[in-house]
Amino acid sequence: MQNTNILLVEDDVVSLKLLEAYLKDEPYHIITACDGLEAMQTLQDAPNSFFNCIVSDICMPNMSGLELLDFVKQDPHLKHIPFILETADSDQGDIKRGVERGSFYYLIKPVTRPSLLTVIEAAINDYQNHIDAFKGLNRSLPLLTSGHFQLKTIEEAKQLANLLGLLTSDPESLAIGYFELILNGIEHGNLGISYDEKTQLIQAGKLKTEITTRLTQPEYSDKVVDVTIDLSDTRLEVSIKDMGKGFDVTPFLDFSLERAMDNHGRGIMMANKLSFDSLKYSENGTRVHCITHKLRDKPTEILLS
Repeated sequence: MQNTNILLVEDDVVSLKLLEAYLKDEPYHIITACDGLEAMQTLQDAPNSFFNCIVSDICMPNMSGLELLDFVKQDPHLKHIPFILETADSDQGDIKRGVERGSFYYLIKPVTRPSLLTVIEAAINDYQNHIDAFKGLNRSLPLLTSGHFQLKTIEEAKQLANLLGLLTSDPESLAIGYFELILNGIEHGNLGISYDEKTQLIQAGKLKTEITTRLTQPEYSDKVVDVTIDLSDTRLEVSIKDMGKGFDVTPFLDFSLERAMDNHGRGIMMANKLSFDSLKYSENGTRVHCITHKLRDKPTEILLS
């Protein structure tokens, strides 16, 4: 995690020093701000894509954490930076407002070092996956009006998410949503990695190795994620189908306080809240159907750059 820049925003000096102490031996470059106004100025003064993560208290003078979150999400250069809010577990109203504004990462006070490191690592890993999902491919192709794709790997998921995002007027946000849904189909559906297994694999730093191993095993090697698209003048419909056993999607569509500080488990919620006008699961959770009305203004050609 070289050149990983984290902005800590906290008006309480003791709490700020504690957060800094927790992170001092980690490979992060820490920048601090004493309230939302100072943080806003710091973000404005920094180059684009400088910060990889923001950790902010909610209750602060001059500008609250939620107001800072609004500023970040309204800026096209900042809106995809993962924003971690510190809150008390009793502040359900603040948590709900934060999720609605686009914050999917929470630290429940009192903050411990393990919880801080877990949530920051989850946020940064998600951020890197999302950046990869809408990195360009240096070629162009005619606009797709319909299509059928089959894929197996995470890299293929990133490339297809990129393509689907570029069919829309908000390619970065939509690419994130498509990637998270396809990723779920690969990891949990086709490869049968359970929620608890993924937690343990991430903690051990073995998730990528396990995915690579399972992709070569006879039990999983023939399984694909099936993606179909249908583009009209008014909307883009995408259906994503995996070959797994299915699952109960309901707990993952919205924020869960019980999973607030887990090292994964936000992807479906992020897709549901951030990306689509409609998102519905069927067939016991093995198929997800998502619709967006955010289409490109000039549907003649898309450039993957």
